[in-house]
Amino acid sequence: MIEIENILDVRKYVGGLKAIIFDLDDTLYSEKEYVRCGYKEIGKLFPSIPDTEEILWDLFEERKPAIDIFLQQKGIYNEEMKRKCLNIYRKQKPYIHLYKGVCEMLLMFKSNGYMLGMITDGRPEGQSAKIDALGLAFSFDQIIITDELGGNVYRKPCDKAFRLMAEALNVDFSQMCYVGDNIRKDFVAPDKLGMRCIWFHNSDGIYM
Repeated sequence: MIEIENILDVRKYVGGLKAIIFDLDDTLYSEKEYVRCGYKEIGKLFPSIPDTEEILWDLFEERKPAIDIFLQQKGIYNEEMKRKCLNIYRKQKPYIHLYKGVCEMLLMFKSNGYMLGMITDGRPEGQSAKIDALGLAFSFDQIIITDELGGNVYRKPCDKAFRLMAEALNVDFSQMCYVGDNIRKDFVAPDKLGMRCIWFHNSDGIYM
């Protein structure tokens, strides 16, 4: 396991490889930025309640179920209202940005002949919206959203997405690496498969 604290340091550890596979959330951009965008959209549902976005964010930072507690605090909790908030959050078109230097790094990898892949967990509509917002659709040779394989049972640490990635790129596992931020789940499968593992120890990540 290679540990880095700056995502751009990936460049130092890909020698001898043919393919570099990335996680998405908190690896290429800050997932907190996505969360805040979602809370901002939810806030539009409650124009008479001041500072909805900030209240939700404070609850999130306290690692509490923000939407549930917010609705309960305001005396408007019911399952239909919760579903409406979750629907807004999940279907948002987020305003998010790649970490500084990531776009240039990906272009450099491509120009140097590396193949690029992405394996990301999450609901397809949400992950696709993130990929579109970040302009990544055409930067990668192969993108796998694990839920599209048949549900959340195929999320990491399941190895199916990694096997499909190797097959799609026609690259041996020993010539691939996986770059992710969640040490509890991201590297279980690639380590067993013999891939190089690069842990982005993201001090600002949600799963720190």
